Amino acid sequence: MATKPSKPRKTTSAKEGAQQKSTVTPIGQGSSVAETSNRAFPPADHKPSGDQRIEEEIRIRAYELFEQRGRLEGFHDEDWARAEAEVLAKYRRDKTA
Repeated sequence: MATKPSKPRKTTSAKEGAQQKSTVTPIGQGSSVAETSNRAFPPADHKPSGDQRIEEEIRIRAYELFEQRGRLEGFHDEDWARAEAEVLAKYRRDKTA
């Protein structure tokens, strides 16, 4: 069986040769030192405290409940309350055992 020589594919936009202007701000531009030092992420060597770990578990469980409902909006308070009750009950059981 004969094979066809492969040709490089052209990947051009609708406007050939036109460059799109980037809307992404490079790191270090457009932000002050105060903004970069007040990030939401803790340092890599930071270990979360017990309260932070519990809150993260509640957050994850609330999101699971949201997904189980089919991502239906408007029930975040109910999801959070149920998740909080479940996670705190789990920690109470573990503490008494």
